[in-house]
Amino acid sequence: MVIKIIKYAGTNGAAFIVDFAVLLALDYYTDFSRVYTSFFCYLLGTCVSFVLAKNFVFGRGWLAKKPFIEFLAYFLGGVIGAVITAVAFYLLAAIEVNNILIQKIIAGIFSFTTVFIYRNYLVFKDD
Repeated sequence: MVIKIIKYAGTNGAAFIVDFAVLLALDYYTDFSRVYTSFFCYLLGTCVSFVLAKNFVFGRGWLAKKPFIEFLAYFLGGVIGAVITAVAFYLLAAIEVNNILIQKIIAGIFSFTTVFIYRNYLVFKDD
């Protein structure tokens, strides 16, 4: 399990780079709320994460023969993580923690843990 968590952290690290780079760009170049952009960027990172996690972390689970359903279930985990991230950004801004990196790291701790548990034990569970 520890090896799987490390691999998952690595693949999500790559997804985080994409997520955070787009988040920074949107924050810098637009006036969109960070709550909304953090939600969108998390879902973008979810797509990157799916490709990497499917190939390097998780084995064939019970949905392996239904790839579209498997992707939707994985993506639902991304939606869960995006909601957690957006709520964390909102709550942190409410207590005047406005540094985007600190917001993203704190949100990431909660979303990473929740989404890993969901994906490991539900999406990619063994037959």
